Order: sequence, then C-alpha cells, then structure tokens
Amino acid sequence: MNSRTEGWSRLDSLIAEDGEEGVLALVTTRIAIGENPQDIALSMGMPWIVMRKWMEDKPERMQAWELAKRCFADGLAYEGLKAVKDADPETVQVAKLQFDAYTKTAGKVSREEWGEKVQVEINQTISVLDALEEARMRVIGASAVARMTDATDSPDSPVTIQQESVEI
Repeated sequence: MNSRTEGWSRLDSLIAEDGEEGVLALVTTRIAIGENPQDIALSMGMPWIVMRKWMEDKPERMQAWELAKRCFADGLAYEGLKAVKDADPETVQVAKLQFDAYTKTAGKVSREEWGEKVQVEINQTISVLDALEEARMRVIGASAVARMTDATDSPDSPVTIQQESVEI
C-alpha cells in the first residue's frame, strides 16, 4: 500500500470517528492559528495531498479553508502590529522586519482585507476565437463605412460596397 492509499484510509477512519464536520473543524482551526497545513496532515497520519484533495472536493470545505486562511491573515497582521507596539530602541529593527513580513504575508493570504490589490470578479467570459471574429467584423465594417463615405463624397459615383477578406 502506498502513502496516498494509506492516507485515504486514515482520512476515512478519522471521518468515521469524528464525522466530516469534525475533521474539517479540526483542520481549519489549526490552519487559522497558523499551523502549517502539511504538518497538520502528517500529524493526522496522511500526506498533505490527500487532505488537500479532500478539502477541494466540496465547495463548502474550500469556503471553510478560505475562512481559516483569512483568520490566519488577521492573526499575522495583528501580530505585526503588536511587534511594532512593543518595540523599544534595541528591538525596533527586528520589530520592523516582523511587521513587514507578517503584513506582506497577510496581504497575500487575504488580499481583500490586508492586501493592496482589489479582487476582480469576472462575470462574463469570451473565447479567443469569438474575440478575433468580433475584431474581424469590426475591421470589415469600418472599411465598408470608409468606402461608403468616400463614394458619397463624389456626387457622380454610384455607391457600391465590396467586402474584403481581412486576416487577423
């Protein structure tokens, strides 16, 4: 039996003992207080890849994991502020390093709350082929309008529109 198979067996036995919610609560609580997820998985008798896959299998578990990470980010940010607040002239450089490292990590883990970037939500997607076709049609339309304008500028010439093949 390989480590993944043993890990899945261990996870199944933990779920049988504590239920899915119990295992999820244990994992997310430990993540929220700043424990390394790989160490959490190993302490529970499985590789991280097994636990991560289990977490990703249901959106509710991923939401709980994201909440735990945001809680961890909160803790980091406040820990950085505490280090600065408690600094004295001898420890100010260490406090600055801690503050910078903690707030930078918090900003990466929870961009909305502690980061500088705003999370962008994409509500509509379009394929590259559709975008190219739309651009092609705009070029054809623009060249047709230009020819119509040129033709109507001359009162003696009839208005004719030719479609050109445009490669993009």
